Amino acid sequence: MPLFVFACQECHAENEILVRGESVPECPSCGSRKLTKQASAFAALSGGARQAEMPASCGAANCCRMAGGCGLN
Repeated sequence: MPLFVFACQECHAENEILVRGESVPECPSCGSRKLTKQASAFAALSGGARQAEMPASCGAANCCRMAGGCGLN
């Protein structure tokens, strides 16, 4: 179930809303269904979420390929 940021065209509030299936979200502030989906900061990342979690390399061979990132940090 994806979580999206929507801007309300009526009250101009921005809210994160969990969207389930084909349901039409409504503004939690005013109840309007006139919402515009906003671009997500997460959508701009490339390489996947796992890459974003990993710390910078310590320089050791294959170190940062271990689960959880660098074993020396």
